[in-house]
Amino acid sequence: MQANIQLTIETLTDAEEKGCRVTSARQIQSILRNISENGLHTALYYDDAQDFIMSSLLDVDDKGFWVEQGVDMPKNRRVVESKKITLVSSLDQVKIQLSVDKIQAVTHQGYPAFYLPLPSSLCRIQRREYYRLMFSLSERLRCVIPISKQQGGGQIEVPIMDISGGGVRLFYTDNVVGFEPEEVYAGCQINLPEVGKLNVTLIVKNLVSISPKPEQTIKRVGCEFKDLDNASNIMLQRYITKMQRAKNDA
Repeated sequence: MQANIQLTIETLTDAEEKGCRVTSARQIQSILRNISENGLHTALYYDDAQDFIMSSLLDVDDKGFWVEQGVDMPKNRRVVESKKITLVSSLDQVKIQLSVDKIQAVTHQGYPAFYLPLPSSLCRIQRREYYRLMFSLSERLRCVIPISKQQGGGQIEVPIMDISGGGVRLFYTDNVVGFEPEEVYAGCQINLPEVGKLNVTLIVKNLVSISPKPEQTIKRVGCEFKDLDNASNIMLQRYITKMQRAKNDA
């Protein structure tokens, strides 16, 4: 079963890159061909990795490979004009990452495609643990959660204590809704400032109640993202990276 690997660009040290680099042309072709044959998602980064399109790898030959064009024509033009393209995909629960400095707009079997030359190397990167972004009281995002008719209907906004590629930890002080382990909340929304709106399904995993003051109870709810798609993964990682940089520069 293919893991839900985030198709974000990994920044590697020289030692890390050396440990995961594949340089055999035959092996590179085999990896790319397996990605194509398994119909695995692929992210194509351009404009100095500032933007991306979601795509799929179509075919491989001795000199290069074909990737499906996106539906946004202006973005497709920017891809072709970019001086460096980074492709991120996955195979057998391992992230695959490569970069090339040339890309052509072509057709493949009558459909718009990109043609990229075979890279001199690619990296097979084992999945890393999720980085968890913590929020101060003033920074906290809010998760909008639809409530079932059985629980009164409508929606509630719950503050987020921290967020990662795997889920969120919420907290609240009232009894508007009684969260229970393994409950599923579909159609939840998290607004990521300057990045976009995240649409997620949450699965409640754990609940903790604390009483910092007499007659005050704070409830913490650990939730896991269910089947977060790759575009949402990339959006979330972009936001986390942005916040990390802001904290480091402060």
